[in-house]
Amino acid sequence: MILSMAELTWPEVAEAVATGATTLILPLGATEQHGPHLPLGTDTYRAEALAERLASIMPNALVAPTLPVGCSDEHQGFAGLLGLERETLAGVIVDCARRATKWGVQQLVVVSAHGGNADALELAAGRLERELPHLRVALLGAGTALSDAILAVAAADGIPAVAVGLHAGEGETSEMLALRPDLVRMHRATAGCRDGLKDIMPRLRRDGLRSVTSTGILGDATAACADRGHRYLAAEIQAYRDVLRQGPAASEGPSR
Repeated sequence: MILSMAELTWPEVAEAVATGATTLILPLGATEQHGPHLPLGTDTYRAEALAERLASIMPNALVAPTLPVGCSDEHQGFAGLLGLERETLAGVIVDCARRATKWGVQQLVVVSAHGGNADALELAAGRLERELPHLRVALLGAGTALSDAILAVAAADGIPAVAVGLHAGEGETSEMLALRPDLVRMHRATAGCRDGLKDIMPRLRRDGLRSVTSTGILGDATAACADRGHRYLAAEIQAYRDVLRQGPAASEGPSR
């Protein structure tokens, strides 16, 4: 059974902690454009799903409510953006952790489904180490191992990396078809920028995503399918599991 804090009463949380549920999984999402076909809450839905799947294989884990706003300034120029400064998000993570330790949490696992949260995770990692040295911390994001896991699934289906994409492409669209097909407007899906990350990163960092794609898509959303989305999610959970076995880590990438 998944212990979702938002659905529990305080006595139920206290009882869960007393019987060993001392790990807190904190999902981080974002509210930002994901092309003309995916909802602004794509990363939030993905973060919640990944956290719940991770909790299903982790004994004694509580799942916190998903934080729906992250660091998304690269999406300025598209309607609907809500965002935080990296220092603000790092502070929210640390504040939540500090208060959770007061009622018994001994391990914090942060699951970020948005690559733009990387700098905030790095800041939070430093603060948590200094301010809460007895708290075990794992910060899980879109790092290399995760990207490799997703691309391996895609390659097995003959989907090239440029189609999987870095944002709102085949990868995220497939995952949303698996998670919330009712929110995917596939009739609006299209192929966006398919250039490599190294080619677009300087301009993306300087001028934002709008400078490299008018639709907000990096990849080819038309190639998406729900079955592959389920397999992507399973591969991500396995990658997270491998990282957790290796010990605390803070690894994020610039994508998704």
